[in-house]
Amino acid sequence: MKCGPGERFEDTGYIMTASVKKNLLNLVRATSGRRFPVLIQGPTSAGKTSMINYLAKMTGHKFVRINNHEHTDLQEYLGTYVSDDSGKLAFKEGVLVEALRKGHWIVLDELNLAPTDVLEALNRLLDDNRELFIPETQEVVRPHPEFMLFATQNPPGLYGGRKVLSKAFRNRFLELHFDDIPANELEEIIARRCTIAPSYAKKIIEVYKELSVQRQSTRLFEQKNSFATLRDLFRWAQREAVGYEQLASNGYMLLAERVRRPEEKVIVKQVIEKIMRVKLDMDAYYESLEIPELLQLQGNIIWTKAMRRLAVLVTTSMKHNEPLLLVGETGCGKTTVCQLIAEFYQKELIIVNAHQNTETGDLLGAQRPIRNRSELQSNLKESIEVALSSIGVSFDGSSVDELLSLWKTNSENTDIDAELKNKIEHLITESHALFEWCDGPLVNALKSGDYFLLDEISLADDSVLERLNSVLEPERSLLLAEKGTQNSFITATDGFQFLATMNPGGDYGKKELSPALRNRFTEIWVPSMEDFDDVRQIVSARLEKDVVSTCDAIVKFSEWYALRLGGGSTSNGVISLRDILAWVQFINSAYSNDVPRDVALLHGASMVFIDALVVRILRCRSSPSIHSKI
Repeated sequence: MKCGPGERFEDTGYIMTASVKKNLLNLVRATSGRRFPVLIQGPTSAGKTSMINYLAKMTGHKFVRINNHEHTDLQEYLGTYVSDDSGKLAFKEGVLVEALRKGHWIVLDELNLAPTDVLEALNRLLDDNRELFIPETQEVVRPHPEFMLFATQNPPGLYGGRKVLSKAFRNRFLELHFDDIPANELEEIIARRCTIAPSYAKKIIEVYKELSVQRQSTRLFEQKNSFATLRDLFRWAQREAVGYEQLASNGYMLLAERVRRPEEKVIVKQVIEKIMRVKLDMDAYYESLEIPELLQLQGNIIWTKAMRRLAVLVTTSMKHNEPLLLVGETGCGKTTVCQLIAEFYQKELIIVNAHQNTETGDLLGAQRPIRNRSELQSNLKESIEVALSSIGVSFDGSSVDELLSLWKTNSENTDIDAELKNKIEHLITESHALFEWCDGPLVNALKSGDYFLLDEISLADDSVLERLNSVLEPERSLLLAEKGTQNSFITATDGFQFLATMNPGGDYGKKELSPALRNRFTEIWVPSMEDFDDVRQIVSARLEKDVVSTCDAIVKFSEWYALRLGGGSTSNGVISLRDILAWVQFINSAYSNDVPRDVALLHGASMVFIDALVVRILRCRSSPSIHSKI
């Protein structure tokens, strides 16, 4: 292949196996002509984008990546009007136009997520004439001889939001299809990339194969990646382990703690114990990982067994900079544990509540009119007065315009402090500006190294969430195409953590995340009431001393109701911890109003708790006999 203008270097961390060499050779053949765009289709984590990046480094080309989503706008490719150094709106060319002019290699990631009308606008660039028209400037841009365009996508139908591209559009590409990495090559890749013992890598792959067999032999696990994905295996291998027992425990934390049904968790544990030839005691292991100082934090928190387990899982994931997804019913402590850990590590926790109308700009930022203009004028006036006073210029009662006129006359005076002079020039520029770029909460967290929590992530549109893909990769970077080409590439500062919470899919219209997004997270299932000893601990702590004797009755009734209407399971959401705490609160308030204890219990149960449960019975269409039993 012909080399580019940049410096060539080989990425020693890139692992070559037989299938990788075969795919790389096909990519070299498709790229060597340097005229035709290349489309690579394959499953998630098959190495599509990383292979293009490797080849670009080897041949001295700059690699640029754009993440597409359902709301991708043509302006993200071509450019848009943004505020310039003087604060006025000016057209700034987009990433694609810059790559065309300078001969970069650009990858349009998740191509079949972008709207069809946006993709069709690129037809002229993909044809033989190879040119791009920019409507805003009425300019036709022809590519640099070294320019290459690549695109990657997941197969349509298997991944949420991916559509089938039209034949007329796909015919403009040279297409390559990548398959999953063969299992026999995964050992070598994991051992070399994660620098672990080959014997450890072999055991990890054996667990992966056995779980795949379990998925096929039972109908408990319908989805292909329901147990483990390649990203899970890499995360497992990157966690430090001394001995097979610790290696097995790490695997249990990653694979078993995300499944939602007890029988699935048992199968994962049995497979890990069988392959690793160890006996797992996870309660003792979690206890050894607890942070005593964290458990001693003051506040209205009751550290139950489930809460301590969740704290261990979250802190362990944070230690390895893994993006974290907490899934569980409302009121099970997902957000609370994130707040406590952020407080313990003295980090600011930036929380954004996602909803159906959440836009990309709400997370990343946008161009907005300058606010607080009066404050800017006041600071400018004060700074000019200080500068003029330092050189003995009179300005009594002068307006801002008069002060600016005096400043223009005396700004070249060498007696004025240089730092003050720069400050005044900056304030003058800001005071005349109309728009400015305002970073969003996620970008602020990336720059400051704080924690970012996206609450109820499943409520946001897929198009918004797909934009976050690059932040969830190990590189933890983000390209702000809306900002223009200057200072638009951001890499996370040390300490940054991405956290997300959601309710299970199907709960009042809530959906599950797409597999391509979901497997980028370390997922943790947070059961609401798996252990009623924890419920008893919470209830006894919340009840007033005079009515604490009602604790057993409350807990036993709640457990009976959960088992009776939950299909034999206490974690099906038919009764939540918030319901029980509402009952407890009513009993406390009733007793505090000097009502006898037995009447307080009757009032609390009948007026708050049972009424709410009867509504659920009617909604679930249960039989009237259950009503009488309650």
